[in-house]
Amino acid sequence: MIRVVVIALVAAVTVAGCGRHATPSAHQPRQLTNLHDIGQLRAAFNKASNEPRLVVLVSPT
Repeated sequence: MIRVVVIALVAAVTVAGCGRHATPSAHQPRQLTNLHDIGQLRAAFNKASNEPRLVVLVSPT
């Protein structure tokens, strides 16, 4: 029973937090960028300082 309540609370907080800072531009499709060095990552990260950012590192191993 407690597990169900915790899952429901986590889901409610997640849903409530997702729409709070949404802007019209946030609904436009995003494009992935293939970066080749740390300077490109730094520039792209700093350029989007007023938006949520996600950095994904993928390794073949």
